[in-house]
Amino acid sequence: MRCLQLFVLLVVTSCHLRTGLDAASRINGPLGAVMTRSSVSRSDGVLNLPPTSGHNYALEAGFGNSTLTVNGLLAVHDVASTSFTAGPGTLATTLGANVRWAMFLWKGLSPTVAAGPARMMLLDRATGERTWGNAVRFGAGIQYRLGPVAIYGDVYREAVAFSDGAAAGTTMLDGVTLGLALQPK
Repeated sequence: MRCLQLFVLLVVTSCHLRTGLDAASRINGPLGAVMTRSSVSRSDGVLNLPPTSGHNYALEAGFGNSTLTVNGLLAVHDVASTSFTAGPGTLATTLGANVRWAMFLWKGLSPTVAAGPARMMLLDRATGERTWGNAVRFGAGIQYRLGPVAIYGDVYREAVAFSDGAAAGTTMLDGVTLGLALQPK
């Protein structure tokens, strides 16, 4: 029983959570053309509305200490009000893992680097067809810790390769993510 309590204590105290919103992003490659296609209006069903520029959201959860963490990553790309309506359009989601290293801590300020493999799923909203691509995601940033909470900014690059489907080829996604992180000491 004591070993179980110690294990639970270690897991809870080493859990890390980061969530953020892209302040700026760019897609270069075949995926860009797929993501900017027109959509359907939910209110009146009119086809070929101009594409709506959406936002990218990222969530990381993992374990580690204040210097090194191993995380799972979920990122959704170009999400807008029309992303979840019936009709033509594509949803893009990145699932992956990364290792994040906080190089040093100076008066609450810490530069970080992260890298890891990922997979991107494209979901065609009209047909339900899924296309998977292999990716690598890496970035660098800075965070300011206030106790167990940190405010951070990351610059990232994600290289995705699709072998077939609407986005066949290699695409580069670049962005600047701002967010909050929960990091026990």
